[in-house]
Amino acid sequence: MIETAGGDEAARIFLDHAGVPPGAHDMAFLRQVTFGFSRIPYENISKIIKVAESGNAREALRLPTEVALDHIEKGFGGTCFSLTFFLERVLRSLGFEVYKVMADMNSGKNVHCLAIVQSMGTKYMIDPGYALYEVIRLPETNTRVTCPHAVVEVVNAGAGKFSLWTEDASGRKWRYAFRDDPVDEADFERHWIESFTKPTLHNICLTRMTPRGHIYLRKDFFKFTSRESIDKRKVKQGVERLIQEEFGIGGDFTRAAHKILAARREATWRK
Repeated sequence: MIETAGGDEAARIFLDHAGVPPGAHDMAFLRQVTFGFSRIPYENISKIIKVAESGNAREALRLPTEVALDHIEKGFGGTCFSLTFFLERVLRSLGFEVYKVMADMNSGKNVHCLAIVQSMGTKYMIDPGYALYEVIRLPETNTRVTCPHAVVEVVNAGAGKFSLWTEDASGRKWRYAFRDDPVDEADFERHWIESFTKPTLHNICLTRMTPRGHIYLRKDFFKFTSRESIDKRKVKQGVERLIQEEFGIGGDFTRAAHKILAARREATWRK
């Protein structure tokens, strides 16, 4: 299914909406493109709604043109699989040499993914699913990049293996590990379909990077992280309004996702 999905139309729609003019296939243009992507949130509301409407995971895969239009019309973004696939197809359409790799987290193997871009003999990672739109060179040893929410460190563990760490006001944390090994389309699609069975769809979850820091919302737990401080709180009222203000997704969609999750939980309890 995904093998035939191109990125030309998605690239045209995205570049026009983001105000990114055509440019040479160089690092300056790549950073312009990824800066435009940084406005797109990580969110699973669209995934929850799509799989409920379609009835199965394969039909619920949101391909690049749909992701681009949904962002413009509904404020949606996507989860790591749809965002990484979107980014890869757009960059490929623009003439960049790019491929996808899988990553392991505490929650399991092959549960995350990111894009690797090759330019002038150097490889760079971009991770839209982690709201990490910095273009980070894959290091020979390790590299540290200062982002709005934290210092991000990529460590070369040898044999093409890398790990990503963040250091913020709460300390240094391991986030994930990945191999510089392109995943083929069939395996990527299989991992993507398997993601619909993971606990990440048990509650709504959204993240977005801003110039001030990183915004995270899961269920009714809100966290804002900058390099200097972390603000955590329970959102007792107004979750829909908060999502509208911080992520640009309308309350109707949030209510629909909550209704789907509530029905799913009730069905589980009745078994």
